[in-house]
Amino acid sequence: MSLSNWSDTPCLRPKWPPRFFHPSVEAVGRKLKRIFDQNANSEYFSCEEIRDYSYYESLLLQGLEGIDRRIERGSLIPMELADYPKIIRADNGRVRACIYIGSFDPFQLTHLMVVVRFLASELSNSDFVIVVPEASPDPAKPLKTDYTFRLSIAKMQIEGIFDPFIKVLDLGVQADTIEIVRRFIGMHSGLALELTHLIGSDVLPIAARYIGQDMSTWKKEAKESSVNYLHRIHVVQRAGAAVEPSYVEAIEHEGVNVVLDSSIVAAPSSTDFRTRQAFTIVLPTPSIRDKMEIMFRYHMHRSWSSDRE
Repeated sequence: MSLSNWSDTPCLRPKWPPRFFHPSVEAVGRKLKRIFDQNANSEYFSCEEIRDYSYYESLLLQGLEGIDRRIERGSLIPMELADYPKIIRADNGRVRACIYIGSFDPFQLTHLMVVVRFLASELSNSDFVIVVPEASPDPAKPLKTDYTFRLSIAKMQIEGIFDPFIKVLDLGVQADTIEIVRRFIGMHSGLALELTHLIGSDVLPIAARYIGQDMSTWKKEAKESSVNYLHRIHVVQRAGAAVEPSYVEAIEHEGVNVVLDSSIVAAPSSTDFRTRQAFTIVLPTPSIRDKMEIMFRYHMHRSWSSDRE
């Protein structure tokens, strides 16, 4: 459903299934439903704001159903992440991970949907996703929020909710993508690591430009850390950022498999949060609501679904 169509829908929420197939998905589903139930029963959220959240609630529900199907078919094997990566409970010495790196200023429901849809996709062969905010200087984003704060906002929306499918790791201090991935590889000494790098199509040109340097660094780290390393790139199509075949060819020339996911989710961006006060794009966990309640009570929020420019 497009954002313009969604803004015309009544204040209704999606119907959750009685149960999911796998206990891990069931546990995540219960926690998410509780979050959205608490939202809907709040005295200060308007119907318009509930509708904003219900759009994402529907997408998250669809994603969980897809993850459930992958587990039932055996293409996704949940891995215990409570102490990861200090303790790695690898199946037969093999870890099938995905890493999602970005400025995440802030991490929000659109980012979360990218992750959940990836895990639900038949194109995916990963069992879990690691989310890492990066903290390297970026001239294009001079006003980027402090790394520690961005990390904490991501954790507030993921920790204790999405185990064992999504985990936030603190790997981004003074690190760009090449260094974050290098650090991640080094944590898997003696194991086979099948790592998928999840990126948007807008990032593909940069990935293609630096893939040679990146792979040289990552292979060197894998060798030094005794990691049997396999790298893939999963490209999520973003509106207005078409995939140029030459970029894919440049990456595959380095022996890296590229998977193109052409499905597009109509959703607002972090810019809507920062510049338009569209706060309903952040998952309203209790800790997030505590931070934003005053904005809703005093009507400082703007709906992204009915007030888009």
